[in-house]
Amino acid sequence: MLSVERSQCHRDGLCRAVCPMGLIVEDGDGFPHFRPGGEASCIACGHCTAICPTEALANHLLPPTGSPRLDLARSVSAAEVDQLLKSRRSVREFRGEPVPSELIGAALEAARWAPSAVNRQPVHWLVIGDPAEVKRLAGLVAEHLRGNPALGARYAAIVELWDQGLDPILRGAPHLVVAHAADDWAWSTVDCTIALTCFEMAAVSRGLGTCWAGFLTWAARESPLLKEALGLPAGHSVCGALMLGFPRYRYDRVPPRQAARISWR
Repeated sequence: MLSVERSQCHRDGLCRAVCPMGLIVEDGDGFPHFRPGGEASCIACGHCTAICPTEALANHLLPPTGSPRLDLARSVSAAEVDQLLKSRRSVREFRGEPVPSELIGAALEAARWAPSAVNRQPVHWLVIGDPAEVKRLAGLVAEHLRGNPALGARYAAIVELWDQGLDPILRGAPHLVVAHAADDWAWSTVDCTIALTCFEMAAVSRGLGTCWAGFLTWAARESPLLKEALGLPAGHSVCGALMLGFPRYRYDRVPPRQAARISWR
């Protein structure tokens, strides 16, 4: 499963050093190979191919497209990352025009590199591109809230606003991006949340606005009508969702936040 081009291999041991499962050993000549039985434990993370400076190694569990070299000269500075994180706002006011599907696709493409437990990559995406369908889903959430009076005054107020013609649920967003995964994977919610966070940062960097759709995420786990409307595969659940669109307003300042609560040991 591990192929090595010996004329290119420097026998530097880098692939062996970074394998998270400790599967790579060296033969008598110092070349890497999988230890006996190691193939079954490989998580196809790609560390072995990504670390090789000469592209001498191929892991046959990975797609045969190789590992393109990173342009390290274009590395993003810490200041730029900080600026992106601080400038992200929960956008609840959107412009009317739709976001081109190519722009959404580019952000989803970037989110493919989100980490997941043991590199399982369990995340599936559902993109609702029709504003009328987004509004219909918001209405189903409102009806689910209406049918649960025990939820209290806060949720009753949400339904009241909906009845007044406002949308406190999906905020009139033109699009909705849903992350779902199989129920039988213990880390589905965590993996989807990480992927959604990466998607959000990729979207914000492209001038888009997002807001986490908590009401829909919660209701989609309980409402049969909402589950049916989303049309997820059997055995899948919504793990998180983001409203998406072009932001109507621009925020020019960074609001205050609580100081980080840190214990150093």
